[in-house]
Amino acid sequence: MSKPPSPITAKAENAWLSDLVSEYSGPLEGFFIRRTGSRSDAEDLVQEVFTRLAKMDDTGRLDNPKAYIFQIAVNLLRDDARRASVRQADMHEPFDEGFHASATSTSPEAALLAREKLRCVEDALGRLPRKTQAVFLLHRLDGLKYREIAEAMGLSVSTIEKHMINALAEIARRTERDRS
Repeated sequence: MSKPPSPITAKAENAWLSDLVSEYSGPLEGFFIRRTGSRSDAEDLVQEVFTRLAKMDDTGRLDNPKAYIFQIAVNLLRDDARRASVRQADMHEPFDEGFHASATSTSPEAALLAREKLRCVEDALGRLPRKTQAVFLLHRLDGLKYREIAEAMGLSVSTIEKHMINALAEIARRTERDRS
């Protein structure tokens, strides 16, 4: 059984958290407003960042609190994007009407064609380097912007763009090759 923290330790941790709240609330709010467009959502997200930080057992081990705080922020945005995509999955506009029609058709031939197209895309993604796969999935499935992905992965926006170009080119090559 762990013993409760001493009043001195608890007081030091509260002061540390208070200092972080003072220092990073403004920048975090700006970060979230730019990405959500809503001040009230941004305020809620800032509060969630510090709630998660307060729940940490050993805050004394953080070498770079700013990086950790903004990683929590990126993760919150990613989680929100995932939840939004699940809730609105049936409201999206398909990028390829033919694919959409064949995927929703009841004929066995159409279902087979849709499965083959999906297999092609999965094969193409499987041939990509892991980092390129991650960039593609974060953008296309999680709905993150290139800048958000760059911040989360510690890369430049230009590098993220190159990864996306490579992913899309490989998918196009694989689907074209399988059509012929």
